[in-house]
Amino acid sequence: MGSTVLPPAGMTEIDTYFVARGNDSALAKLIPLIGQQRAILSRVRQGVHTYLTTTEAELEAGRTQSGFFDHVQSHINALLAKYAPDAAQNFVGAQERIVGGGPEDVSHALTSCRRMIKSLADSLYPATDESVVGLDGVERKMSDDAYKNRLSQYVREQVGKRKNGPALQAVISQLGSRLNSLDGLASKGVHAEPSIDEARTCVAQTYFLAGDLLSIAEGTSYLVQEESGGDDG
Repeated sequence: MGSTVLPPAGMTEIDTYFVARGNDSALAKLIPLIGQQRAILSRVRQGVHTYLTTTEAELEAGRTQSGFFDHVQSHINALLAKYAPDAAQNFVGAQERIVGGGPEDVSHALTSCRRMIKSLADSLYPATDESVVGLDGVERKMSDDAYKNRLSQYVREQVGKRKNGPALQAVISQLGSRLNSLDGLASKGVHAEPSIDEARTCVAQTYFLAGDLLSIAEGTSYLVQEESGGDDG
């Protein structure tokens, strides 16, 4: 492995001895350092190999997850195109505004979310001059501006064909909470200074709400499947 360093020619015997001894001493000191460097290089190689292996596994997992979300997105986009194209346009507008990230962009994105919810109501349960009594016994208008009332009534009528009593009440209550939460976020676009994170949450949750509502229209939602216990009468 090592090599012997020859002393210069023409030196006396004693000088040659001291030079050779010095070379041997220096070499003895270098050998442990060389071993340490080789050990470090070995650990670096192992670390790089571990990193590359882990990264490859993460990328593969990411591709699997991406495929799942791509399927969900394609499904919701198809439902929007079929049942509520205006809502789809509102969603595109919200997405485009979010990319900007500025205060005005965030405000417009939230406004687009509200318009998207109203467009869903207009498509699924168009406004009327009527008032309808809800499950809680309260009479509510089905007017143009009462889009939350109209969406709740739509779900009540569609889901009520398959479920009733406590099950239907729970569905309506959950929908009401989601609508109120989204409406509160969307209102910040006009009355407050929302953050970009709030806007992203509103856009995403509005999109998933659209998917849930349109799945009812499509008849694929679990909410419109027959209950295993049969009719309650």
